[in-house]
Amino acid sequence: MHGTVTGAPSRDAPVTGSQTSWEGLRRLLDDRTGGRPGRNAPDTEESRRPAVGSVDELSRAVTADPEFGRRLIENLLRFRPAEAAPADRPPLPVPHQLPLDRPGFVGRDDELAELDQLLGERRGVGPDTAVISSVGGAPGVGKTALMVHWAHRSRDAFPDGQLYVNLRGYGPGIPLEPAEVLADFLHALDVASPKVPQELEPRAAMFRTLLHERKMLLLLDNARDTAQVLPLLPGSATCVVIVTSRNRLQGLVGTYGARSIRLDTLSERESIELLTGIVGGDRVLHEPGAVEELAAGCGHLPLALSIVGERVAAYPQWPIADLLEGLGDERHRLDTFAADGEDTGAEQREVRVAFSWSYRALGTGSARCFRILGLHPTGEFSLLAAAAATGDSRARTHVYLRGLIDCHLLEQVAPDRFRFHDLIHDYAAERAYEEESEESRAESIRRCLLWYLHTADAANRQLMPHRRAIDLDALPDRCEPLRFADGAEALTWCDTERTHLIALVRQAVQCGQDAIAWQLPVVLWSFFNVRKLMTDWIVTHELGLSGARRSGCHMGEAWTLNSLGNAYRGTLEFDKAVEVWEQALAIRRRIGDKYGEGTSLNNLAGALRRMDRIEDSIRCSKKALAIHREIRDRWNEGIDLNSLGTAYRDLGRIEQAIAYWLDALVIQREIKDLFGQGTSLNHLGEAYRTAGRDDEAVSTFDEALRIRRSFGDEPGAAATAVNLGATLAAMGRPKEAAIYYSLALKDLERLGDPRTEAVKEALRALDDDIAPWTPDP
Repeated sequence: MHGTVTGAPSRDAPVTGSQTSWEGLRRLLDDRTGGRPGRNAPDTEESRRPAVGSVDELSRAVTADPEFGRRLIENLLRFRPAEAAPADRPPLPVPHQLPLDRPGFVGRDDELAELDQLLGERRGVGPDTAVISSVGGAPGVGKTALMVHWAHRSRDAFPDGQLYVNLRGYGPGIPLEPAEVLADFLHALDVASPKVPQELEPRAAMFRTLLHERKMLLLLDNARDTAQVLPLLPGSATCVVIVTSRNRLQGLVGTYGARSIRLDTLSERESIELLTGIVGGDRVLHEPGAVEELAAGCGHLPLALSIVGERVAAYPQWPIADLLEGLGDERHRLDTFAADGEDTGAEQREVRVAFSWSYRALGTGSARCFRILGLHPTGEFSLLAAAAATGDSRARTHVYLRGLIDCHLLEQVAPDRFRFHDLIHDYAAERAYEEESEESRAESIRRCLLWYLHTADAANRQLMPHRRAIDLDALPDRCEPLRFADGAEALTWCDTERTHLIALVRQAVQCGQDAIAWQLPVVLWSFFNVRKLMTDWIVTHELGLSGARRSGCHMGEAWTLNSLGNAYRGTLEFDKAVEVWEQALAIRRRIGDKYGEGTSLNNLAGALRRMDRIEDSIRCSKKALAIHREIRDRWNEGIDLNSLGTAYRDLGRIEQAIAYWLDALVIQREIKDLFGQGTSLNHLGEAYRTAGRDDEAVSTFDEALRIRRSFGDEPGAAATAVNLGATLAAMGRPKEAAIYYSLALKDLERLGDPRTEAVKEALRALDDDIAPWTPDP
């Protein structure tokens, strides 16, 4: 529901200001009932008590305290979606995604002033035109540093937040697709994965809608070309977009009126100012001529100046003039080493000289670490991933990484997370291909891939513990995958690594690591399923399928096809789902995989039922049930029974459906399958309601709601709350019905559930019953 809560969270204090209806209602409920279990509450005696906010609990509260009931319904009625003014849109989260502002920023006064003019221009353009600036220039000239520095000092002009993305347009990795970036932006704006459209254009339209009239800043860093940027542009003059690129992006300037800012190298004065901040004023005063020569030798490029300055600062006793000789030697070596026909330009040559000067000063271990990490597909990694790739201990790898940071060859972006500048990533990869043997490179890439594979598998086991695991190749020595305490921790890791995992699947295919190419997408199934990341799901599985087929691994082909069918089912492409499931079924029968045969049969049953082929669906489910009972797979047996109950419900044979669901529930309670229990109980509640057994329906929905909340199944909990509201309304209990409808509505809207409008209408239909409690205007 939209708006703000003006009711009371306690008996005396009103809820005002920025409190949303959901927050206020939760505070009101928690104050009256003492709180409710968290999303990941353990299965204890305490958690098995009736859930806070359950029908009995709320009914007793409303009956015992009419004033509490009056205030509760007052809150609900204040937030009728139909009554909300267009200006009272629900508040979005305020993302603050700016990278850290780099210390010691110097110069660029004219460019900063030009960027400042953008804030005034927001009022002078059309209402459907975002203000855009394109910051271009050579690699290492400081485009990102300028953009980030200006964004930090202008942050107050954007109270609705700042979004940032490195588009990876230039570098050894694959540039980000606009659809992928839009999904991340929409998630940052609190759009749940199921509500994110699958196609690029609808995603872009949703993004523009959310940003309409919001004062937001978008920083689109390292763009490849105009086509990569266009879908990411908002349509409101209240937004400002800054794009950096080595490309001139003439399409943005000519067609969309972008202001073009072209960065040149620093002036001699600015270069010396930057070096002074790094090496110290005394040394600059003592050797002004050497410092001028040093600045010129770096081509006055900020990135080169920073790296060389750190190198000079590391040797405070050495005259700068002596150190300059080494810089000249490196320039000569790189000029003679350049690839045939390469024309990198003076700026890039100077940057490479700066990199090489720091690189050649590294110890043997740090230099090898630098080269090996250049093989990482995105250049962003954790400490453990780096240790796995190099084969060194965690402690030794940390020492090497600290050394790279001290030389400005690496930046630390989180306590245990590191990232290369894209130019340095290029250079590290270049050094790896020149100085490491083919065998060494292949071994390091495989070690890194195996680390991510085993860590993703550990996450999968937390998210879906009853799912059959696949056999993975053994880990090499000194390769320690992460272990997760619970599903929430596993999801956090998957969310952090999502774009990197997709790049790793591509790398596995490109490097001929065909087993990992299909295994990594398959173990990510639980993550994709929970987050409903259908685009990622399909892309990674199509890549994995090519690897499985190229290697002739029939088991891998069947696994990948089966998982790909689940993705197609999620996008409602049932014909495609049936096609790949039939392929998987044929392979599994041919290789004698009984478990897989049963799984594919039951998947087929679900698709056939949705295609109104109910009898075919029942036959598939019964075959699957027989197989899973034969191999004593209780988890899948429960799934099969649940599917049969659903099919018989669709045929109108309610008593048979109830019998199957009860049988499924017995198994699911036995093996502690909470997800299955929530599903079966919700189905049973619906069946009881259809059969006129309303009291049984209420108690069953109550239990389903408690279980679904206990492990964070928000879509399931919202659906059950809707069912509770409908049942209570039919029983003539409108006050309690309004409570459950309202609890469900926010999640349903966020998830894009098709029942949202029906729930809004149901709430409006309850008005007559609770009108005496409507507050005065």
